[in-house]
Amino acid sequence: MNIQEITSKTELLPHDDRTEKALIGCLLIESEAINEVVETLTPDVFYNEAMKVIYTSLVELHNEGIKPDLVTVTQKLTKTNNIEKAGGAYELSQLSANVASSTNIGEYAEYLHQLWIARRLAIAGMKITKEALDKSNDIGDTVANTIKEIENIAENTVSRSEATSISSIARQCFDSYQERKQKAKNGQKQGIPTGISKLDSVTNGWKPGQLIILAARPAMGKSAMMLHFAKSAALNGVPVVIFSLEMGNESLGDRIIQSACEIDSDRFKSGNLTNTEEDLLWQGVNNLFSLPITTIDASNVNMLKIKMICRNLQRKGKCGLVLIDYLQLIDMRSQNKTYNREQEVSQTSRAAKIMAKELDIPVILLSQLSRQVEGRSDKMPMLSDLRESGAIEQDADMVCFIHRPEYYDKAAEKGYGELRIAKNRDGVTGEIKFGYNENLTQISDYGITPF
Repeated sequence: MNIQEITSKTELLPHDDRTEKALIGCLLIESEAINEVVETLTPDVFYNEAMKVIYTSLVELHNEGIKPDLVTVTQKLTKTNNIEKAGGAYELSQLSANVASSTNIGEYAEYLHQLWIARRLAIAGMKITKEALDKSNDIGDTVANTIKEIENIAENTVSRSEATSISSIARQCFDSYQERKQKAKNGQKQGIPTGISKLDSVTNGWKPGQLIILAARPAMGKSAMMLHFAKSAALNGVPVVIFSLEMGNESLGDRIIQSACEIDSDRFKSGNLTNTEEDLLWQGVNNLFSLPITTIDASNVNMLKIKMICRNLQRKGKCGLVLIDYLQLIDMRSQNKTYNREQEVSQTSRAAKIMAKELDIPVILLSQLSRQVEGRSDKMPMLSDLRESGAIEQDADMVCFIHRPEYYDKAAEKGYGELRIAKNRDGVTGEIKFGYNENLTQISDYGITPF
C-alpha cells in the first residue's frame, strides 16, 4: 500500500468520535467546564470536523467573555454561517442531551489529546517514508527534518499546563540545598570541576542547563582552555562530548595528548622526541584511554544535528558536558530566507541554550571576538566585542573572555593569562588568573607551573 492509499483511508488514523461528542456535550451543558480544557486543547485535537467547528465557537465565546452554552453556541454558529458545518441545531441539542454531567471532562480531554499526538505521529511516519523513498532527496536533510518533526510533536506530549505552586518550588529548592549540603560535607564539588581552583570557588563548577560562552581573539588559547575543561570533567567521571568544527580528530587528539604529558611540542610534531619524552608520551596516551571523552569531527553541522547526536549519546550515558568549537563555524542556514547574519547567530545561540536546558547538561560554546578588542589600549575584551549578536550575551548564563597580556606586551609576565567573567547569572564577575606552558598546550592554576 503506497502513501496515497494510506492517507485516503482516513479511518486508519487514530480517533474516537464518541469521546469527541461526549466532550463537546459536557461543554454545552456546563458553561464553566471550558476553563478546564481551553488552555490545553486546540481545535486541531478534534478529528470530527463538526466537533472542531463547534469547539472553535466555544473557545471564541469564552475569549469574548460570553459563557458558552447550547443557546450562545447555536447563535454564534448561525451568525458565522457555520451552523450547517456543525451538523445543524438538532445535532447540537442531541450532543447536550446525551451527557448527564461534565465530571469526566478532564479524562476525555487527556484521551483526545493522546489520540491527536498519535495521529500526528502516524502522518509524520507516512511523510518520512515518502521522503526516504524519494531518491532525489538528500538523506541528511531528510534525517534532520525527521528529527525536527518528531521533536515538534514531542513538545506537545504533555497536555496539561506546567503551572507549579510556590510551595512545590520551595520544597524542591530545599531538597536541592540538602543535596548541596551533603556534597559539601563529603568534600564533593557542587558542579562539574573546571580544573581551575579559583574558577571553581567562584562558580561552584559547571551546572546542568547552563550555557557558557568562552570567547577570545585568535591565538588567545580558546581551544587549550576548552580541552582543559574537558579533561578536568572527564577525570572526575563526567562523560564529555567535544564538537570540533575547526580541528580534525587527529589534530584535536595531538592537543589533548600534549596537555597530558611533559613533552616538547616542536619535537612531537617533527617526530624527534627523546627516549624520555617518548616514555612520557606513552604514559599520557595510556592515561587518556580511560577518559570518557567523545569527539565529533564535524563541518557544516547545525544545532539540530548537534542536539540529535548529544541526545543519542546521552541515552548511552556518554554525554554529561558538551563543548562546541566554535559558534561562528556552526551551519546557521535558516529556513527563514529573510534572516540576516545577526538573526542567524541569535537563532543558533538560543538553540544552544535550549539544548542545555532540555538535556540538563552544561554546554560550553566557544566564540570569536570582534577586532574592536585590538583598538583598545588594555586589549581587555568586553561584552560588546561578542561578534554579530547581542543575543549571545542574552542567552548565556555565563560569558568568559580569555586575555593573555604577553601576547600584546613582550615585557609582561610570561606564562599567565586572565579569564574574565564578564557575565555570571548566578554569581560574581571579575578576573581570574591562570597559568600556561610555553606551547600553550597545558593550563593550570596561577602560580603553579604546568609540567
